[in-house]
Amino acid sequence: AENGMLQVVSSGSDLPIIDLAELSEKIVEEAEDADLIVLQGMGRAIESNLNACFSSSVLKMGVVKHPEVALCLGGKLGQPICKFESVERRE
Repeated sequence: AENGMLQVVSSGSDLPIIDLAELSEKIVEEAEDADLIVLQGMGRAIESNLNACFSSSVLKMGVVKHPEVALCLGGKLGQPICKFESVERRE
């Protein structure tokens, strides 16, 4: 946000996952200058974007709810996942 405050912006999708190629124009514009992007939920943070790369720092968090995902990640059902990836900003 221009005023330096925390801002919440909708992805433009009502699906449980986020296809980064299908984001709304507004969220793409807002994310370009974001210091931190937060992806929350198993579908959005884990299933569809756990290994996605961003040009801003990103926090991905969710709870594993499907046995197939737990098996793939080597974890357990109900286990929380939290992944923070820091990106240095150039002035």
